[in-house]
Amino acid sequence: MKEFRINMSDEPGSLAELCETIASKDVNILTIVAISGESASAAILTDNADATSAALDGMDAEYSVADLKSAKLDHKPGSLAAFTRGMGNSGVNLTSLYVMSIDGDSATIGYTTD
Repeated sequence: MKEFRINMSDEPGSLAELCETIASKDVNILTIVAISGESASAAILTDNADATSAALDGMDAEYSVADLKSAKLDHKPGSLAAFTRGMGNSGVNLTSLYVMSIDGDSATIGYTTD
């Protein structure tokens, strides 16, 4: 799975335009986070990386793509803390992290590194 990080303009309708453009390629957005501050950006996971790239290229968007890795953790307090501490102690810089699903006593996370 691929993570797309998109730079956007910080104005009303920018996120709608992004979502509409991706939908027009018959791509389903599985996960999205959008943040605005000094700049606006979104990170998305979709069900079709090639079509997502084509959609973003068509709207002349500035974006980057990263491989999403995954891990299964116990679904209990401290599991995510232990995972992130282990990565940090190993010198791995996490650049994003998602809770993908929770199923009973386990949680699946997705993450990217640099």
